[in-house]
Amino acid sequence: MESAHPANLPADEASLDEVHPDAWQHKITPDAFYEEVRADPRARARMEAVLTEINERQTTLAQVRKARELTQATIAELLKMDQSEVSRLEHRSNMLLSTLRSFIRATGGELQLIVTFPDAEPVELLVGSRTADPPEVP
Repeated sequence: MESAHPANLPADEASLDEVHPDAWQHKITPDAFYEEVRADPRARARMEAVLTEINERQTTLAQVRKARELTQATIAELLKMDQSEVSRLEHRSNMLLSTLRSFIRATGGELQLIVTFPDAEPVELLVGSRTADPPEVP
């Protein structure tokens, strides 16, 4: 059966006839849900595939830096800060977008923020005074 989902995205392909009608009627705690999933080999395999996909599409600042073969000392020099500040930055869970943009630029990248809505195409969010260049007039 051909999937309607792109091949690179895991999807639950269970048909409605595979799900008992009362399956959604009971209240279940997250712990009990995961226990049920782990007990069912097919459900466990689906969950593991989704978690693998999520993990493959996520990274940390430290992983970005290492993938670019840069040291904390090099990033510190580029950002005009101490190596210890880079270490703290890599472990933060919350930071200014300007700080994140500076870190990514120091690694040779460019930060883009994409906003998605259920009823519209994704758009790039421009933060700060950055605006799109006007079109060239022939």
